[in-house]
Amino acid sequence: DLNLMKRLSNYGFSREAYETVVGLVRDYLKRGFSLRLGGLFRSSPNIGKINEAEIHYIAYYVVRDLVGYGPIDPLIRDQQVEDITCNGVELPVYVFHREFEWLETNVVFPNSDLLERVIRVLAVKSGQEPSVANPIVEGVLRPEGYRVHIVLDTVSRRGHSFSIRRFRETPFTIVELLRRGVLDPGLAALFWMAVENKQGIVIYGPTGSGKTTLLNALAMFLPPEMKIVSVEDTPEIFLPFHDNWDSMTTRLSNDPKVQSVTLQTQIESAMRQRPDVLILGEVRSREAYVFFQGVSTGHGGLTTVHAENIEALIRRLTSPPMNVPKSSIAAAKLYVNILRIPMSGNIVRKVTYVYEVREYDTLRDLISFKLISKWVRDEDVWLIDLKDSNILKSIAELALMKYEDLLTDLVRRATVLSYAAARNVDIFEFHATLRRYRRDPIKTFNEAKEFLRDSYRLVIHELEEKKSL
Repeated sequence: DLNLMKRLSNYGFSREAYETVVGLVRDYLKRGFSLRLGGLFRSSPNIGKINEAEIHYIAYYVVRDLVGYGPIDPLIRDQQVEDITCNGVELPVYVFHREFEWLETNVVFPNSDLLERVIRVLAVKSGQEPSVANPIVEGVLRPEGYRVHIVLDTVSRRGHSFSIRRFRETPFTIVELLRRGVLDPGLAALFWMAVENKQGIVIYGPTGSGKTTLLNALAMFLPPEMKIVSVEDTPEIFLPFHDNWDSMTTRLSNDPKVQSVTLQTQIESAMRQRPDVLILGEVRSREAYVFFQGVSTGHGGLTTVHAENIEALIRRLTSPPMNVPKSSIAAAKLYVNILRIPMSGNIVRKVTYVYEVREYDTLRDLISFKLISKWVRDEDVWLIDLKDSNILKSIAELALMKYEDLLTDLVRRATVLSYAAARNVDIFEFHATLRRYRRDPIKTFNEAKEFLRDSYRLVIHELEEKKSL
């Protein structure tokens, strides 16, 4: 029914749309019509005697198939699902679950017509047009903002396929990461100080290790008054309390009349906005050079890179197509490794190593790194070495503080974060806690200490590992 589709399109998939459909379905059935997807058919007079539960049942499928995503709609609405992938006709759809990883679902496309219908919905909602000439497309589903990748059967042996990467509506805070054991309060406090003082941080690890999740959690430490610009392929970064934040995304086009907007184009544009902090969702190509140049000139910077270890990271950054000079790489102060690790039958995410840049040797073209934190698997603890730390020296110089006072402040921040994690505060209360600490750190610390009946104990270990790369 075209009128029904038009009215629903004004609402999107919402409670208001559902209530509208319930009313329309009830009205149609009372008039003796049987509602079908694609039109209305005259039915027996008894159709008007359908009960309220059945009306809601019908309305659900009308909304699901006309406004939603058809058979995969429940998967897209599931907050525990990160990825949805279909590999062809008569094959089960798989999802990547936050707790259980890859799971086979009972959703199967029995024929190519139904799969093509869903492909068309994905294409329309992402503003893309897959065709025989252009069988592989990527886009962003609107209004949800999820990333979609579509491959037509002309280049896919098992039929049309698609993958959807969905994101949490409410981003993880550092509190949730602390409670999940991704890192400890002392390390989180160090990141808090680094982010607040515009120190460059690079997070690296393999696919699905939680790099973007950690990146977003650290970005929430940024003071709301700072000018922040984020640049991404698809919008994953979300800073709900930062009004002075500009979120920029790419736009790729096969039409010669339509300009393609790449990451490099966007990051060059971002640098002209005088940002305090530049957030680059992921570096893959030539945009890396511009990002590190920005960090070198005093802008704060946060980004992620796919790399298994620090050696592979430096090789990737210095090789084509990135070609970042080591002198620029040394401008970022912290390099944070996060991994997915099997433990006790589960997959957990851990910040495993944190390196700080010690110096750059211009004669030998080598960067000297020092390990300042590592995760010990057997004890599930983090060892932290902040003795004679370069990043703390840099922050102390910027903040005009003594080194010892900075260590004291780090302990206070770690105590406040432990307090927030112990109370399991939500994103709103966590933001309020950060604001209170900026206004009155001593009072906020004392409240946390009183609740915990102790302050965080910073134990400084001596980690001798150094690398020159």
